[in-house]
Amino acid sequence: MKSVWTPARDWFLGLTMRERVLVGVAGALAGVLIVIYGLILPLGAAHDAAHVRHRDAVIAAGQVMAGLEQLDAAPAPRGGAGPVAQAVAQIADAEGLVLQSNDPRGNDSALVVIPTAAPGSAFAFLDMLRRQGIVAEQVTITPAADGSVSVNATVRRAGK
Repeated sequence: MKSVWTPARDWFLGLTMRERVLVGVAGALAGVLIVIYGLILPLGAAHDAAHVRHRDAVIAAGQVMAGLEQLDAAPAPRGGAGPVAQAVAQIADAEGLVLQSNDPRGNDSALVVIPTAAPGSAFAFLDMLRRQGIVAEQVTITPAADGSVSVNATVRRAGK
């Protein structure tokens, strides 16, 4: 049974010594180029892109943490009257945010979900709530790939 490589071997053996050297050098150069342009450069570009994505993620996380620290640092004033869910809806509307849900938990508490918002708007919303005497008991801010964030928060009237 003949090997798949038999015709190529026969062709190569039919060449003169000078031609064999030239074909060998051309093959080695082609191999080097394939390794460089097919393996090394794409892997290097992927590595560089991963560093850029990591840097951007670290910066975004730092901005989120700085915003949370600002919210924690300010004292919460005592709030006014009325259901918390109603105040949350008014403040979200004033900030231009769309609430996915605003589930009241009695008059003094609510569960709020904002599916997408700019990080600055989300923190401004939480700060406006704090200024109205509504504090966040639990906040989950999830960054998205497009630079926006989603917010899930349980809020209650301060002092309750």
